[in-house]
Amino acid sequence: MYSVLIFLGEKDSLTVLHSLLKKEKIRCLFAVSEKDVIHMIQNERINLFVFDPSSSELWLKICKKVKTLSDIPILMVTESTDKESILNGLYAGADDFIAAPIDEDIFLAKIKANLRREGTVSVNEIHFNGLVLNKTRYETAYENTSLSLTQKEFSLLDCFLSNKNQVLTREQLIMQIWGYKYTDTRTVDSHIRNLRGKLRTVKFPIDDHLRTSWGYGYIWMTEGRKEKSTYHKSD
Repeated sequence: MYSVLIFLGEKDSLTVLHSLLKKEKIRCLFAVSEKDVIHMIQNERINLFVFDPSSSELWLKICKKVKTLSDIPILMVTESTDKESILNGLYAGADDFIAAPIDEDIFLAKIKANLRREGTVSVNEIHFNGLVLNKTRYETAYENTSLSLTQKEFSLLDCFLSNKNQVLTREQLIMQIWGYKYTDTRTVDSHIRNLRGKLRTVKFPIDDHLRTSWGYGYIWMTEGRKEKSTYHKSD
């Protein structure tokens, strides 16, 4: 099921939009603040962001942040239909726009079109806080800096990003990456150590996200929390 995140200043429109999307079996999430937007994109599977900018400064700020976290399309809702306003929004990061007041038929058509485009990308790419894994070309980059990973390192990173906030045991990683049982668990630790090192070289905060769960395995945390817990950073 597709999920759409909506952040609109016009509260009266929310109930109508929710009803429209529900009929199309599209999950609808609402944000009430910039903080909500960031939290949901980091912790939910979002396929499209619909945003009504209350000011150009807020629009630029949120667009920039969303694009560093994910490559999901952004649909801008705007009351200004003059050429300059639309171009400014598109240059700021929007992928499409719709004029307010929202026409329901046009809104649904644009939602579906953007979800179709997003679907073709999301199958082959994983995005996380500026980190991009292209599973078609086996390429990895962080904030446009390419990263050279071995096949096993790439597969480990893919596995972690596909199972965020879940503890993965060394045995599970062996079966998924190596495909057989009898591999020394120290082999897993060695490859993960190398993966950490390479991600550090491009300044990705790997130690804030990939934690060792002592006695179990590893977990990829979506939020880079610093407080003490049962999960620890490891070399």
